[in-house]
Amino acid sequence: MKRFCIFFCLLHSFALYAKDINVATDLWEGYSSKDGTGYYFAVLKRVFPEHSYSFHFMPYSRSIAMLDKLQVDLVFGAAEDDFENALCSKYVLETDRTDMLVLVSFYRRYGSLNDLVGKQVVSHLGYDWADLLPEGTNYREYSDLTQMIKLLKKGRVDAILDYRADIEALLAVAPDLADGLSIIESVLSYDSTFCFAASEKGAQLLIQFEQVIPSLIESGELHQIMMEQVESDADYPY
Repeated sequence: MKRFCIFFCLLHSFALYAKDINVATDLWEGYSSKDGTGYYFAVLKRVFPEHSYSFHFMPYSRSIAMLDKLQVDLVFGAAEDDFENALCSKYVLETDRTDMLVLVSFYRRYGSLNDLVGKQVVSHLGYDWADLLPEGTNYREYSDLTQMIKLLKKGRVDAILDYRADIEALLAVAPDLADGLSIIESVLSYDSTFCFAASEKGAQLLIQFEQVIPSLIESGELHQIMMEQVESDADYPY
């Protein structure tokens, strides 16, 4: 009886553990906010209502490493090319359009991506925009947006690739940084989705995700979720 109890308790503990989805994500306004709201969170809870969730907020580059090492089950807003070993859905959740913060003087003369040739362009660690920029662009990554803006204002960099919502959220609490800056919208774009760990648990989560998402697309519910969370469908992929 005692042996049976030990076996049952271990089995029960495993079942509870398996029900918890361990998520790593960066902070993105309207998509994965610190309070657990946003488009990605809403999609997660709609697709996996029977699960519990553990959220870990970290720079995107670190979340990629965590998934590759099977230390988390899921990363938001990702693409297969970002990982060495992951299970990414074929269903796109967002066409990710990146904006660019520049000095007003550069904004006035900017015409296309070719104007970045020979310029110093920076972005967040792990965003890896280099392949989408024209040859001859000098691209680097930093961990902190405030630091990048200070470098921009000192003339040490020419442009920052980031998202308007995140830029405006920072400038709202640090308005002294905003003077002399302008945002150029939708400079780059790529498709992003949910990527799961290359494990048995990750494979099961992917199967459920790809069973539910098509019906949400067909019914219009996915579009509705984006409108409710982001208040715009500019990045809706369907």
